[in-house]
Amino acid sequence: MNLSSTVLMVMDMQRDFCDADGAYARHGFDVTPVEPLIPRIARVMDACRARRIPIVATQLTVLTDLDGKAMGLGHLRQLRPWMVDEGFRAGTPGHALVEGLPQPDYLVRKWGYSAMYQTELEKILTSLGVETLVFTGIATNGVVEGTARDAIMRGWHVVTLTDCVGSFSQKLHEASLVNLANIGTLMTSEEFLNDLERLAASGA
Repeated sequence: MNLSSTVLMVMDMQRDFCDADGAYARHGFDVTPVEPLIPRIARVMDACRARRIPIVATQLTVLTDLDGKAMGLGHLRQLRPWMVDEGFRAGTPGHALVEGLPQPDYLVRKWGYSAMYQTELEKILTSLGVETLVFTGIATNGVVEGTARDAIMRGWHVVTLTDCVGSFSQKLHEASLVNLANIGTLMTSEEFLNDLERLAASGA
């Protein structure tokens, strides 16, 4: 890993996903598994900022028509039908990143599982000269794995920090970690931070 060609990805750590009064919690999802991720991701973000590693955060975004109804939901219309009427609207409190995380360098709106599909992410990464994407955030079995697979197909190396990703289903989280190990590298945040220190000391 080269520090000058690495980017930290913070996937969908939004209040509508993470907060006890966010859209997911209001519709019966247990958000408590997300809570321990926040300080770990914040620590990694701080370390990356100190090493001048760019930080890209994504935001699931629901577009609306002139009547305020969701449009372009695709598979989410069947999976989360309540999104037709609420949640993840740009400019609302729930769309924002959860409190406790530093500001990222780049914010990318996304529309489904992959943050590469019909977004500006690929342009940002190629412009930065990125070779390695380090993934944090939620959900492991959704945007994390979905974006990681698209990244691999575009020739980027993928690292997933196992204690900085999570899901609303432990079973799906663990299954996705198996998949992510098959297409990239798994490590803990502590291992990653130690690598940062070692690489910085060596001038890499």
